[in-house]
Amino acid sequence: MGSIDNILGKVDALMAKTDSFLEEHLPEEPPIDYEKEGVNREHLFVFTDTTMTYNGKPFMPRMTIGEQCEIFGHYERLAEPGIFIWDSLGIIMVSHDESGKDSVPVSRIMINWNIELDDFLSEENLKWLKNRCPRQYFTGKMIVGGAVLGKGMHIDNFLKKTNLKFNNNPFPLLYYCHLHDWDYTKAPIHSREKYYTYRIRKSEDGNDIENFDIAINSRGFGDPPYEGPEYEKYINVENE
Repeated sequence: MGSIDNILGKVDALMAKTDSFLEEHLPEEPPIDYEKEGVNREHLFVFTDTTMTYNGKPFMPRMTIGEQCEIFGHYERLAEPGIFIWDSLGIIMVSHDESGKDSVPVSRIMINWNIELDDFLSEENLKWLKNRCPRQYFTGKMIVGGAVLGKGMHIDNFLKKTNLKFNNNPFPLLYYCHLHDWDYTKAPIHSREKYYTYRIRKSEDGNDIENFDIAINSRGFGDPPYEGPEYEKYINVENE
């Protein structure tokens, strides 16, 4: 039995060395040509597995709407309580707190290239939905996991290049990337049960990207619990 364990240990060590060698010797990806790829450099969004930035400034859900306004400028329209819209940017932010105070935390951020509204809706419902949508869409593309994402591109082209793991099971039109391993002690949420998720919605034929969504989610059954550094001090604060 000991000899088998010894052999398996050597195999694991060899595989680790092989992986390390491949990482060191794989050719580097050329830098993204923002102008050629149509990336919006005036309003530059960059998303990784640990950061979200707008023109180099970090932002994320759970920051207050007041803090978001310091980064994006004041929202242009309060569509209804809890729904803040930047019409000129094509951005929607949502808060479960409908008081409208600057101190309310944002739970969801959506950047829109297109929003399809069903024709079968009644005129009243269509009017209600349109009011909750930005009056203009985001122009150009952004960077998500080291790859360009935006309107007019096929979802498969993005998935081949991004270094983030997106999955559309069981939602054919929606691709999710769950950021379980983010260091949440450095984020505005300090709950073992909460985490961030990126979501992409594609068109039905896959030839277009409609929106990119960042939200706070609750960990479900089977999700890994967050046990990041210095987590206990936040637990203690919450229990005081």
